Amino acid sequence: MKISIQTVLDLLHSIIKPISPEIVIHLQRTALISWYLANKARLPEQEICEAYLAGMLHDIGALDKSRADLALASESFLDGHEASGAAMTAGIRFLQPVTQIIEHHHLEWMDGSPLNLPLIHHLVHMADSFELYLHRVDGNYIAQREEIVNGFLSGNKKWPLELVDALIKASQQDGFWFRLGNPEPERVLQTISPLHEEFLGREDFLEVCLLISKIVDKYSSFTQTHSTSVAHVAEKLSELYGYDTEMQQRICIAGYLHDIGKLFIPLSILEKHGRLEAVEYARMKLHSYKTLVMLEQFEELGRIVSWAANHHERLDGSGYPFGLVAAELDIPSRILAVADVFTATTENRPYRRGMDTEKAIAILMEESANGRLDRDIVGLLIHNIGVVKPLVAMC
Repeated sequence: MKISIQTVLDLLHSIIKPISPEIVIHLQRTALISWYLANKARLPEQEICEAYLAGMLHDIGALDKSRADLALASESFLDGHEASGAAMTAGIRFLQPVTQIIEHHHLEWMDGSPLNLPLIHHLVHMADSFELYLHRVDGNYIAQREEIVNGFLSGNKKWPLELVDALIKASQQDGFWFRLGNPEPERVLQTISPLHEEFLGREDFLEVCLLISKIVDKYSSFTQTHSTSVAHVAEKLSELYGYDTEMQQRICIAGYLHDIGKLFIPLSILEKHGRLEAVEYARMKLHSYKTLVMLEQFEELGRIVSWAANHHERLDGSGYPFGLVAAELDIPSRILAVADVFTATTENRPYRRGMDTEKAIAILMEESANGRLDRDIVGLLIHNIGVVKPLVAMC
């Protein structure tokens, strides 16, 4: 399995978008500006890639439901988001070159004292600041390009001369402003991205899925623990079933991604203390379909998409979103369904305490006896509960 870094970024942005479409647009436009500045400053190709990558992710630490209604440039929105972003990307190998940039992308540069940070840090800071400055601009960018650039550069912040020169050179090109003004910046990025030919393998993509879990956790207090637990239980069940390492990892990825559709469900429903009303339950059921919609645009994921989306389907056709039956549900889909039920019954939720293992097993046995869950996979879990259970507990 190979997946381009640009595709991974597109996936991350598709997950962030239901939380805050404003942040996604800001990240995309900051990446575009970073790419222009890096090229005009004649940075090495690797640093151009890193500047673009950092621009695409620099504000992910602000993905917190408590900031949802705050202005992008407000003090409350910005407070602590750099450290949070660095913590979210720490440990993800392909993001190591930009983790420090994310952590310090608001650190000021002072004339004659660059604070020992490489130029690329200040480049991303400038791109971020310039994108926010453009929010104040009304009317056509090109008609007032000199006023815009002069107004920005005469502000309180100081910038390295190389970056001032790079911004002036970029601003002299009409294409720079046309692209910034495009209402679909993701289409622009597909054209200019330097990361289409940079690929990740399965293990690196697994690390990205952990980042996705952290992003989802910023939205809902319990979902990340659930997704991580489902991923580990599903991976262990696939090993017990006899699948090879590659297949185990793919099923684990499906576990990490299976609940991303919950980002479209209001927190008032996700975190309700008490039984859901019929209308609320109907809204909650939408999440598995939304998982499908979010993932099916990424062809590289292959069958992972259906495995993730099928976690609420049942062998007797009583599940959702499509009421699939046994003949339509492959083994990985069945594994995800068992892992999801087991994890959901044993973990704490806002509205109830988790069940003990014996009660959870009783539910699994009943569901398999009724022909809703796969009897063999339920049996694998029950007969290996000592191996599977710690994986849930550790999450």
